[in-house]
Amino acid sequence: MTVAAARWSPSGAFDTGSFLKRERERVERALGEVSDRLASEAASPLGGAIRYALGTRGKRLRPVLCCAAYRAVAGAEPGPGVYRLACALELVHTYSLVHDDLPCMDDDDLRRGRPTVHRVHGLAAAVLAGAALLPGAAALADEEGAGLGLSPEERGRLVSELCAAAGAGGMVGGQLLDLQGEGAELDASALERIHRAKTGALLAASLRVGALAARGGPAQLRGLSGYGEALGLAFQIVDDVLDVIAPSDALGKTAGKDATSRKSTYPALFGVDGARSLARERVEEALDALDGAGIDSAELAALAAYVVERER
Repeated sequence: MTVAAARWSPSGAFDTGSFLKRERERVERALGEVSDRLASEAASPLGGAIRYALGTRGKRLRPVLCCAAYRAVAGAEPGPGVYRLACALELVHTYSLVHDDLPCMDDDDLRRGRPTVHRVHGLAAAVLAGAALLPGAAALADEEGAGLGLSPEERGRLVSELCAAAGAGGMVGGQLLDLQGEGAELDASALERIHRAKTGALLAASLRVGALAARGGPAQLRGLSGYGEALGLAFQIVDDVLDVIAPSDALGKTAGKDATSRKSTYPALFGVDGARSLARERVEEALDALDGAGIDSAELAALAAYVVERER
């Protein structure tokens, strides 16, 4: 039994695999609709790059977290509009992957088991496709928020969450810190600062967007934010470990890139076993945040366990 699972299911009865399969299928259906529309609105070369980027299947963790947060707050099953809203998180995430892979960033040829966007569609189309996904995500959040009956002010909060997570205080700023840290010996505090912005900001926003769509209160938003921030660090720690121990075909991206780029990582600071232990501590912090807010969600607990136990 996992550390996380032991806190919510003594019998281990929750079927995480079936849950993830079902949720990813729902997300893929919604994302297909979103992708088709975005691609059809763009000029031909750009539309193909957008469709390719969004069609490269990944874990879809951010929209799954968004919908799980909605369920936890609303106590009801999310409808198709919530899944389309959740796709706004995947658009932002995909933008970051497309740009991270560029030659001026991490310079990678493989992403999610397929050649990167700039290798297939060219550098200019990749840059512009990534850029197009950001306003696309904001427009999608506003539109689907309106469909859910949210007021203009409530929809503005959804868009603000996306922009803050993607911007200079979030993913963009985190990416710059990450690039600046190459070749430097960063301590644990500096490493955490990078990954709270680069990875944790959008994971936490995924939970808040779901909660806001369900009209969650301040205590619920705080609890889900704390859960997301801690989970984001756990996710990154496990990513660092997998970069060391897993092959490229398992990861779906080039293994060993951290060492090649001379990046400071959690395994470099704490060793593989120490990093795994730290990831488990962060998962416990995530679950403590839910407990503190009185949020009882087997789905969110299972997702926390999945993050720390995944193999890719």
